[in-house]
Amino acid sequence: MNRALDIAADVRARKRSAVDVTCEALAAIERANAAINAFHHVFAAAALEEARRIDTLVARGVDPGALAGVPFAAKSLFDIEGHATIAGSRARLDAPAATRDADAIMRLRHAGAVLVGTTHMDELACGATGENPHFGDVRNPHDIERMTGGSSGGSAAAVAAQCVPLALGSDTNGSIRAPAALCGVWGVKPTFGRLSRRGALPYADSLDSIGGFADSVDDLAALYATLDGNALKTRHAALKVGVLSGYFETHASRDAWDAVMQTASLFGTYETIDIPEAEMQLVRGAATILSNVEVAAAHANLLDLPEESVSPRLRTRLLAGALSPATWYAHAQRFQKRFRAHMSRRFADFDILLAPCTPFAAPRFSDATIMVGDHALEPAKHLGMLTQPISFAGLPVITAPVLHESRMALGVQIIGAPFDEAACFAAARHIEQGFTNTERTSTRT
Repeated sequence: MNRALDIAADVRARKRSAVDVTCEALAAIERANAAINAFHHVFAAAALEEARRIDTLVARGVDPGALAGVPFAAKSLFDIEGHATIAGSRARLDAPAATRDADAIMRLRHAGAVLVGTTHMDELACGATGENPHFGDVRNPHDIERMTGGSSGGSAAAVAAQCVPLALGSDTNGSIRAPAALCGVWGVKPTFGRLSRRGALPYADSLDSIGGFADSVDDLAALYATLDGNALKTRHAALKVGVLSGYFETHASRDAWDAVMQTASLFGTYETIDIPEAEMQLVRGAATILSNVEVAAAHANLLDLPEESVSPRLRTRLLAGALSPATWYAHAQRFQKRFRAHMSRRFADFDILLAPCTPFAAPRFSDATIMVGDHALEPAKHLGMLTQPISFAGLPVITAPVLHESRMALGVQIIGAPFDEAACFAAARHIEQGFTNTERTSTRT
């Protein structure tokens, strides 16, 4: 599968038809999905009908949009008109069909993109591994014995397997960034509140963001600009760079930290910022309270369903949220406001901050724990420990995928000031070009 912008240019110039491109995507899904289990539902007939409509517009001299004929996939928590929004939950199989597309789906369609399918995810987005007891585990295209990360693992795997050039995801505590890192693709989580979440099933209203995945920075920027409805501002790459150390270094494997240092070196000069362990543990605790309480509020009805409809892990989380004292939730909200202001002040001295995305590369499904220094970390509990504090602050982040000597992907978070996605993209382009020109490591380009 070619890059999104190349496809769109070819379709508009009538060098390729949208129908042919869609057929290629559908064939790629058929070849890959039995092994990786990325797709929940494939809309073959509807996608071909939409592709024919785009080809008709082109033949009439009408520009279908910036993403003309580009196939895309969507995490199964986005509403799609005429279909139930499953969100990885067996309990939602009989949910009423959506009466309209989610705003994100609508914007991509208006730009000429073609929806080819929905992707698997952790149950109701409450997970970090890509495992799902109802619909099967999503498997990493680079090694099917390894995890994709979650909860947007299906979308990341669909791009990594080159089934589609673009895919939508959502991120609450790291659900775009961790899968992008482990699958070796680019991912963007915008500033909290930047993009419309209308039609995306909620997990935690204080933290949820939508975004997506691509195999290059230019394609990711095109996806983001389409969702935002505005062109990205231009920023030059002469950026002041800070590296988050302390907690972020202590809880990263040697390879994960090396990836950050190699990325930082591409900018020539940078400063390290020590982040205290105690502060980050408070952040994680408060973020967990917000997540649990808000998902319980959104899906309290699931606690009345039979055991087979809701996994034990999700039921435990819903109960924890439902039984949390109101004072905990109020304190967590107040602390979040203070922490967001505190992190925003960091950007008085820096344009971007860098940090590892996950503590380690993609775990095997058989890995009960992974050693990081003296710590034995369980993947399900710790894959999001480096992304969760950044979500709590509501900051925009791009995940840069770095292929290390092991050839398994590691991710670096490129973190910007609130609403400064432009700086994140400027840094991402610099990193992509820098790794293209070096033999030490390489991003997926």
